[in-house]
Amino acid sequence: MDLFSQARLKLKLTRPGGAPVLTSARLRLRPVHEGDLPHILPGLGNYDVARWLGEVSYPYTEEAARQFIAQAASAPGRVWTIEHEGAAIGGIALQPELGYWIARHAWGQGFATEAVEAVIDAHFSRPAAGTLHAALYQSNARSAAVLRKAGFRADGGGLVAAAPLGQQVPAQRLTLERGTWRALRRYRLETPRLRLRELRPGDWRAVQRIGSDPRVAPMTMSTAMPWLRADVERWIALSRYRGRPGFRAAIVLPGGRLGGVAGLGGAPLSCAFFIDPALWGRGYATEALSAFLADCARRFGIDRVEADHYADNPASGAVLRKLGFRQIGTGTGHSPARLEPAPILLYRLSPMSQRGST
Repeated sequence: MDLFSQARLKLKLTRPGGAPVLTSARLRLRPVHEGDLPHILPGLGNYDVARWLGEVSYPYTEEAARQFIAQAASAPGRVWTIEHEGAAIGGIALQPELGYWIARHAWGQGFATEAVEAVIDAHFSRPAAGTLHAALYQSNARSAAVLRKAGFRADGGGLVAAAPLGQQVPAQRLTLERGTWRALRRYRLETPRLRLRELRPGDWRAVQRIGSDPRVAPMTMSTAMPWLRADVERWIALSRYRGRPGFRAAIVLPGGRLGGVAGLGGAPLSCAFFIDPALWGRGYATEALSAFLADCARRFGIDRVEADHYADNPASGAVLRKLGFRQIGTGTGHSPARLEPAPILLYRLSPMSQRGST
């Protein structure tokens, strides 16, 4: 069955020239340098961007941009340029509050959330790192959604100077505690025979072995034969748990062996799974998915989920029907492990209370 694809974080830190570079699933956050001028000047010179940044003058001048670059160079590890596919699309900083901007043409693609979570993970990777702080205009609903999604919670308010607007405006202050961050990175669920937890970078060998098996890969829309390590690691990076739908969980047997994966995400919200062929016929898929869906319904307040399977994969259909899914149509699936598109069957479980028992 397909496991959806949403950008989630895989954090790596490198230090070219002594300055930290953060890499996530789609982004590279690197130190600011003089070559960023052609990106910063039009990016912050766009009023749709500048109006939400309290200390950015408008109109934005080349002198202001050069001054910002010089200041950023004096604070290595605190200010980054955000790159996507080699192109600079924004900036993010901890000075000391968390702040960021995304170029207007790159809005609506989840880049802000991904960059914010990369910096948050880097911050809390230091054992002595304390609470994170941020502030935004009360009218900035987009940034409020990004920060709340990352775990920030309101912590007072007041008036702040808004340079682009030439006035003071109501603002909201937010904080993110280490304990909240840690809870949003861990997923735990127990069943009578299994344990489900967040996927981790170190799971790549087991995920690669199962996902590239010729009995498994043609039944998914995201794994391949062969499935290269770099692609598996990226797949896991896209699967990280962030305290909301849009993640995959490892299905673990007693003793710690990874036996499969279950996931929830996409639009419309869909679930998916695969199990090690060595474990087929023991009811593990039904047990894991039943508990997983019930837990997600409680955690996230969802009451409808969809799923699909290839028409030549009746075993997955049997699992779905046992859990209360009903077929709602047909379609066509595209798997990297198949030479051609193939027919799929579409299912829906609604309300979630119809979920079957194991």
